[in-house]
Amino acid sequence: MKKIGSGNDFELIPQSDECKIDVTEGKQDKVGRPINEASQVVVIDSRDDISDADDDDDDGSDIVLDPDDCFSKKVREIQTSIYRFFHKYKRQMKIGLYAILLILYTVYFGHAMHYSFKNAIALFAMTVFAVLCVAYMSAKKCLGDKIKEVYQPIIKFVDKHWNIVRWLSAIVTAVLVVIWIIMHTSQNPENLMSLIGVFAILVFCFLFSKNPDKVRWRPVIWGLVLQILFALMILRTRWGATVFRFIGDQVTVFLDYTEAGSKFVFGDAFKNHYFVFEVMPMILYLAAVIAFLYHIGVIQIIITKLAWILQFTMHTSACESLATAAAIFLSMAEAPMLVGPYMSAMTASELHAVATAGYSTIAGSMFGAAISFGISPSHMVTASVMSAPAALAVSKLFYPETKRAPSSRRYKSLKITLPKYQNAIEALSQGAMKCVSVVVNVCVNFIIILAVLEFLNACLSWAGAMVGHPEFSFELICAWVFMPVAYLMGVDGKDCFIVGELIGMKIVTSVFVSYKKMSVYLKNRELGLEPALSPRSELIATYALCGFSHIAGIGMTMGTFIGLAPNKTKDINDVVVRAMIAGNAANFLTACIAGILYQEADISTVPMGNSTLANITNNFTTAINGTM
Repeated sequence: MKKIGSGNDFELIPQSDECKIDVTEGKQDKVGRPINEASQVVVIDSRDDISDADDDDDDGSDIVLDPDDCFSKKVREIQTSIYRFFHKYKRQMKIGLYAILLILYTVYFGHAMHYSFKNAIALFAMTVFAVLCVAYMSAKKCLGDKIKEVYQPIIKFVDKHWNIVRWLSAIVTAVLVVIWIIMHTSQNPENLMSLIGVFAILVFCFLFSKNPDKVRWRPVIWGLVLQILFALMILRTRWGATVFRFIGDQVTVFLDYTEAGSKFVFGDAFKNHYFVFEVMPMILYLAAVIAFLYHIGVIQIIITKLAWILQFTMHTSACESLATAAAIFLSMAEAPMLVGPYMSAMTASELHAVATAGYSTIAGSMFGAAISFGISPSHMVTASVMSAPAALAVSKLFYPETKRAPSSRRYKSLKITLPKYQNAIEALSQGAMKCVSVVVNVCVNFIIILAVLEFLNACLSWAGAMVGHPEFSFELICAWVFMPVAYLMGVDGKDCFIVGELIGMKIVTSVFVSYKKMSVYLKNRELGLEPALSPRSELIATYALCGFSHIAGIGMTMGTFIGLAPNKTKDINDVVVRAMIAGNAANFLTACIAGILYQEADISTVPMGNSTLANITNNFTTAINGTM
């Protein structure tokens, strides 16, 4: 854009490659060409390439300009008038466009509600949610200071009398929890084992804590409370289970659209090589969509609100809260980049918390691969959300804060700084391109890990055959080592051996290897074959495995952290291994809470049949009618 005109009246018009704009006060330009007096703009064909350097051409030839014609000047005048009009009234035009779109959507929404409210219940829910979000943003913008004046004194009062408040709330909460546990476990006594698992994990983290005498119990307690609230909402309310089941099934339907691109590129027989030509394109597809959502600002809003909830309730620092919320959507290499500028000033405890969050969650771009193995999408989403507060709770117990973090000022907000894209197309393209290395990494690791695992099993089988046990294998070792952990989490006794094997494979190899192995047991259950996992064991195993807390992740974390904060190399080397252990503990804690709330006819595990929007909305309508 460039200012043109005479005197103090300036207007903005776009400057394109086809023309150059020269503004003078006289009636002629420097080569004697007449200037249009109405617009005071000289339009010069870019092919003439007039510049000071042209005066020194080697051939010494004069510049010859094509004479203007009336038609060209009139077109230019019309263009200039249009540009001025749009610039002058662009705000009014934007409001008018929004008003027209709102009217059209209102008409469409009303017709959909009148035509079939039953089929349009999902549209109704999304519209209500959008209206609430807009109302919230408008109220915050217009009444933010007044609202702050109301709740700030309450927060200050609670902080001032925190000792009294925490003891009263602790007593009331403990009484309610005990009453609820007695009532709940009287019908499901096997759930008591999952409750024992919660205490066992907390005791383990406390006994092996870096500074057990420095533990602040508020983040630990609130981490558990948030986990329980999420679990109650999803596993114990029909509307919560239906909403998350709807989200999970729509994620599956959404990822199925990847087949259109895979079929075009690889042909109709692409499913013959399922993992490479169908699963890996899912990762690229989801990564591109997440980059697009970042471009339009949707993910930033979700992350900042989740981070605020974590910081408000658990009193964790702004940096670790933001990175933990981001880990739900981003990989363990991407989430720390949101707080990259602050990492050089982080404390060791903050670094540990950020690393633990990366280990205990599974990135949004990786959902497709896990779901393609037959893992429940609704439980995948739930596990990642629940693991966020669990990561902070376990981290602050396993590696307590001993210093005052620079970003620990109460409710301090951080600005998310990410690369800007010029448009939506670039966001989609670059988002997918940045994930190519992830796809290659996953494929390479699968090839190498499975090949080495097969070689190791052959060696162990050969050694075992010497003493009459040719079935000896790496999976067998993992099963025996981690079988007690599976038992403490509340897995059915007959499945502890299998779940212990899956846990061991996840820690030593990769979460995808363990989920791939788990899919075999799920298919066996559908076919009535053995060995198979029961629905309860499947639920607990899904939550326990949903994280990147494996040995290979240590190298990725070290490379990312040291690259962002080279001055913290000593602290990073000190926390990465402990964070990997804490990440597994957070996953196990989430699995235990899911096990406590499990019922035989769990409303969140009932199959929904065909994953179409109509069928899902039918279930959603039933759920709403059931609550009235």
